This record gives sequence, C-alpha cells and structure tokens, in this order.
Amino acid sequence: MAGVTLTPEEVESGEYLEKVRDVSAVDWVGPESVPTIMAYGEKDKVAPFLSSVRLDAALTAAGVGHEYFVLPHSGHGLQDDDDLFGQYMEAAERYLDTYLPVG
Repeated sequence: MAGVTLTPEEVESGEYLEKVRDVSAVDWVGPESVPTIMAYGEKDKVAPFLSSVRLDAALTAAGVGHEYFVLPHSGHGLQDDDDLFGQYMEAAERYLDTYLPVG
C-alpha cells in the first residue's frame, strides 16, 4: 500500500515504520477515532504483524473501544484459525448491528 518494498530485516528492526508512515493507521488514531474491530494473522507476509500490535496499543492509549483478534496460525487471509475466525466474524456482526443497523 505504501508503494515500497519492505525487507524482513526492516520489519524486525522497526526501520519499516518510516517507510509506511503515510499509510499507517496507527498514526491516525486519536480520542475521536471510531470504535474498531480488527483481526490479524501472526504469519501474515503482506502486512507486518507488529503493525497490529502497535495499532492495538494506540487504540488502547487513546481510549478507543476496540476488539483485537490475533490468529496465531493464519496469514493475511485469516485462513488457519477457524474458531478464532468465527469469533471475529461474530464480533463483526455485533459491530455492524450496533453502528450500522439495517431496518
């Protein structure tokens, strides 16, 4: 999304943060941010998992209501943790019922 290549070494060292600053959700979090639901696969090779840890910390620090699901066996598609994925989808349904009710 940032249009740059990130190496595993940059992700591990944290150097990647400067490269993705313009598209990083964590840099846009504040007390007025909307309630959030998020799920991340620990084996994600598309979006560095550590970015989700930073986002969770930023939402917590800003006092933003959120639910954070970590899927330890999954990649970007959240494909290998059926029970946790089901919990995430149930939470997403609750979120939609609360903030975008139909009917």
